[in-house]
Amino acid sequence: MATQDVRMELIQHEYSGVRTALHALMDRMDGYEAALLGLTEMVAENREMIFENSRKLDAIIKHLEVPYKPPAGFVKE
Repeated sequence: MATQDVRMELIQHEYSGVRTALHALMDRMDGYEAALLGLTEMVAENREMIFENSRKLDAIIKHLEVPYKPPAGFVKE
């Protein structure tokens, strides 16, 4: 009976340790998920800002009649 109590206590400590480690891991994963979502939102905002700036720059070029030829990609000039 004494050995059973010791074994049960040992199992309980092991289980408690595993649960503690699992909770710490899950908390870390929540933090990474939040960081990734924040970065995704920032990328979307930056993409919108770049598009808006490009639109404004195109309007300025057109208004000032600046001779500007946009890049044509891989086409030889």
